[in-house]
Amino acid sequence: MIVLLRRLFRLSRLSLHLAQGLFQAAALFGLYSLAARDRAISRWSAKTLKILGVRLVAGALPEFAHGAMLVANHISWLDIFVIHAAKRVHFVSKREVRSWPLVGWLAYRAGTLFIERAKKADTARINQEMHALLRDGAWVAVFPEGTSSDGRTLLRFLPSLFQPAVDASLPVVPAALQYRTPAGGYTDAAAYADKVSFGASLWRIAGEKEIVARLTFGKPIHGDSRRPLADAAYHEIATFLGFAPPDNPPGTVGDRPASGR
Repeated sequence: MIVLLRRLFRLSRLSLHLAQGLFQAAALFGLYSLAARDRAISRWSAKTLKILGVRLVAGALPEFAHGAMLVANHISWLDIFVIHAAKRVHFVSKREVRSWPLVGWLAYRAGTLFIERAKKADTARINQEMHALLRDGAWVAVFPEGTSSDGRTLLRFLPSLFQPAVDASLPVVPAALQYRTPAGGYTDAAAYADKVSFGASLWRIAGEKEIVARLTFGKPIHGDSRRPLADAAYHEIATFLGFAPPDNPPGTVGDRPASGR
């Protein structure tokens, strides 16, 4: 009964919060400066986490006077709010998200770039849009595994979306995401994988007493070729997650709970 009441309370608050976000994006974003819009998105994301009982523990973020590409492992739809709460970025997401009721439109208004992964030609279009944002000093973020996992594995990074960082000669910032219990143990409560529906995932998250989202940033990586950049980012994130030593060849690593490093 306590868990059910917790879910109902949180989801009712989330509904009001979503309505506020939709109003803000529709009526006020056009009046905001870019900096004010960025702050609003970060604040709204941080409150989303708080409503759902997710506590963010984030490391120090590198600061640049120019744009950068953030790359992270992908576990949950919560990843977007976790990263946005720490740093305003422009995400690259699968095109299906754009058609999600309300959430898809809100993601669009927040500056998400949508890609059709089944069409290789669409990668070129996305790369051009990412390059333009990077050139203008914005941050873009990608999940280079190309899919989500339960947090126990790390898939080989796809190098194609690293090309804008190469073209713009801008750094790649690796970011390692983990979802933990309050005691520090592994939990799959936030995992959005294995054909779990969005509704089922949200229901499960809302029932947890607390989920700790840990976000660790690595040192900026520079390079003039996308494959070495992808490999370097992979090794950095794998090391933070405790999956493999940095000199292991990329592939699927993990198959065990993260070490909590």
